Order: sequence, then structure tokens, then C-alpha cells
Amino acid sequence: MSKKTLTLMSKDKQLFNIEEHLAVQSVTIRNMVKEDGASSVIPLPRVDSETLALVIEYLNRQQAPEEDEDYVKKFVDERGEIPTLLELAQAALDLDIKKLMDAACMKVADLIKDFTLEEVREALRIENDRTPEEEKAIRDEFQWAF
Repeated sequence: MSKKTLTLMSKDKQLFNIEEHLAVQSVTIRNMVKEDGASSVIPLPRVDSETLALVIEYLNRQQAPEEDEDYVKKFVDERGEIPTLLELAQAALDLDIKKLMDAACMKVADLIKDFTLEEVREALRIENDRTPEEEKAIRDEFQWAF
């Protein structure tokens, strides 16, 4: 008896095959399978191929819906670069894989906890849209935070 596989398509049109029992650990994919049987390709328009490959690696290595906290933490720790972790967290959010999303976010928080405001903005790609005067007023009002 062969296991049923699903085909996932990333936003950059790469196709990935994954066993259905692993893919449905994602609530988003599970709901798609329930709604239309997912007989063809399941598009994931917000997840790029590099990140989808990581999510599939996570799901394949996990091998069970009951996610082990140590495994999730180790998997995320192996991807220590902030841009990769942010993409992984976003994909986990989009695919509704809660423990993976939580672990990726916690890792990012841990990595940036000692950063300056400017370093946080750079790491998280946040543009400073305040004028120098507004910035000074905020720094003066909340000196304790800086």
C-alpha cells in the first residue's frame, strides 16, 4: 500500500512532493485537503521555494503530529540567521504550524535581545519613518528605553 503524496507549489513555481500524513500537520494544508481533496497541486503563493524546502524538511524529520519541543528548538537553532528565521516564521504562520512559528519567533527574539534600536531595525528590515525631530522627542520622553 503506497502512501498518498501531495504536491505543493511555492510562490516561485517550484513543485515539492510530500506525504499527505506529514503535510497535514499544517492546518492550512489540512483544510485545503478537506475542502477539495487536493487532487492536484496545492499553491502556496506566500512561501518561496527555499523556505518551503525548510518547512518540508521540518515536517519530514518531525514524522508525527505531536511535535517534540526539543526537536523544534534544535531545528530552529540550526537556522541561526535572522532573515532565514523570519522567512521560516512567516511561512509557519501562513501554513499554520504553530510550534514552528513560535520557535522561530523566539529564536529571533533571543538573537536580537541585546541589539540597539538601530540594529533591530536593520535586522528586521524596518524603515525608520520618523523625522530626526520626532526621533529626538521620543528618545527624550523614553530615555529609559534607550
